[in-house]
Amino acid sequence: MKKIFVLIIMIMFPIVVNANVKVLTHCIDAEIEIGGALNVKELIIVEGDADGLTRKLNYYSFGDKQWQKNDNIDLNDGIIYNGSNITINSVSAYEVPDDEKIEFSSFTKYVKEYFTEFNIKKPTDKTYIFNDKEDGTATLKINYPINNKKTAIYFNYIVSNVVVKHNDVKEINYTFRNLNYDATETLFRVLIPYQTQDELYHFWVHGNTSGVLKELVSDDGDKAGIFVSFPKVEDSINFRMTLPQSQVGVDIYLNRSNIDALDKIIEIEDARLVQTNKSISIINVMNYVLLSLGIIYILISYFIFKNENVIIFYTYIGFGLFICIFNYLFRFNYWYLYLVIIMPVLIRIIKKFFVK
Repeated sequence: MKKIFVLIIMIMFPIVVNANVKVLTHCIDAEIEIGGALNVKELIIVEGDADGLTRKLNYYSFGDKQWQKNDNIDLNDGIIYNGSNITINSVSAYEVPDDEKIEFSSFTKYVKEYFTEFNIKKPTDKTYIFNDKEDGTATLKINYPINNKKTAIYFNYIVSNVVVKHNDVKEINYTFRNLNYDATETLFRVLIPYQTQDELYHFWVHGNTSGVLKELVSDDGDKAGIFVSFPKVEDSINFRMTLPQSQVGVDIYLNRSNIDALDKIIEIEDARLVQTNKSISIINVMNYVLLSLGIIYILISYFIFKNENVIIFYTYIGFGLFICIFNYLFRFNYWYLYLVIIMPVLIRIIKKFFVK
């Protein structure tokens, strides 16, 4: 019966953000707890007109099932890293002053009230709907009218049992998914339970290569976590950390590999780094090739203008389309390169109306 009510609610309240809403900033503040859970606070700042916002959360990072003791141990993004569930702690929303500086320590600065779960008998705006689909994902729908004002959507949740116990280290390998809000910027922070200088502590972050990463270190050299600023996130951010055993002392419910894992984890991540560097080099080469093709296309337009051959003219059009498709498929999206397709039109217009 509960699932039927949820379905009715989802129909009554659309679960997509209005197309007129722009996401300005998406902040994700995650803290690893001593019991092996991930305590996450998210702040999504929007501007526009909508009746709310939907966030699809996940507690499975890899695969579509929860790890069992007899399953294979795959340190290369295996299901052993999947959490057990998500619990919503609090949800709220508030209007943001235009000059307000976003800081992780002040997420709840302007919170006046925390929302309650939607009641179908007494529907109101300031509520939320949470639906665990029991497939490693859950949907959080926040009902709050934005009404063309700069608005912060805030929520706090717990992803349970995402830390894995190995013989030599504790480890977390978690992916934040469904971040395709096209936010102007995404700020991401992860804090460990206790500051440390232990050599067993390592971290890796996987996302857009344009992100700027900063390690959080105290004046005494104690390491506390990481901070990353992304100008654009297409879908997901993955982070991986190894920790001394004492950092997560309450481990009775955690997945256990019963192997020494640190050396293998470092080997996997080193190989990924090599592959990433190769991919970056290839992208850089493709970038220069694309820009060169655009310049060549402009330069040969004079030759096309002077030539009367129909086959050459249509080949020229096809070349322009190729440049546009190349620009789109590889996500360079240089807006000015899409203008090359105008050149054949200009040539036709000039020949028809200005050249006798």
